[in-house]
Amino acid sequence: MSAAASAGVHQNTMRLFLIDYENVNSTGMRGIGQVAPDDRVILFYSQAANTLSFEIMDEMMSANIVPERICLSHSGKNALDFQLVTFLGYLVAQKKADEYYIISCDAGYQSAITFCREYLGAKVQMKPTVRAALGRQPAAARRPVQTAQRTARTAAVRLRKKVVQVQPAASGGRTAEPLPTLDMILALIDPPVTVSTAEEILGCLRSCRSKTEFHNALQQRFDNDTCKQFYHCLKPCFSDYLED
Repeated sequence: MSAAASAGVHQNTMRLFLIDYENVNSTGMRGIGQVAPDDRVILFYSQAANTLSFEIMDEMMSANIVPERICLSHSGKNALDFQLVTFLGYLVAQKKADEYYIISCDAGYQSAITFCREYLGAKVQMKPTVRAALGRQPAAARRPVQTAQRTARTAAVRLRKKVVQVQPAASGGRTAEPLPTLDMILALIDPPVTVSTAEEILGCLRSCRSKTEFHNALQQRFDNDTCKQFYHCLKPCFSDYLED
């Protein structure tokens, strides 16, 4: 029996997270502090993407989480993707978990996910972050965190929010709004995009003050159909960040 079970924490399903770190970097690991003790986190990375943000390091340390790490041994186009999918197939065949999550924004995984679902009967999904994969959990399913650690993390989050919200007032007396975030872009764009594409879109949104400027900025970077898709998906942001 696990330590969590002996402490009275009941976990119905064992989840396995395969993180494509080349694709999502530290952003994709947000929420890792809330995985359950019986869950398994495997980090696939390369020498080109092998650094963690202090925020994610703090989250892992507070929850005493150390992901398994698999470094890409041979370079090449999509090499890490093939390595991750191969290991996913092995884990599914070995019935290592009840649910599997690929943490990535790379739509190229979709064929492997569909195959695992239809032919192997495995519950496999792709999510942009660990937090998105976890969704809303019952309190009993969350990883227990010591009171002092929880208080310190809450205070740190509040401090970060205050820093983000201190923005210079916009021209014309308009009240400044908190800047949009990368997580927000990744959540709104459908179908999902890579983190690098989301960063380009975020740059456009942050640098523009009107809908017209934003649309023109998108057109300079993407083809017409893609531009329309991104513009439509981000309409919920317009009232907060862009003028008419």
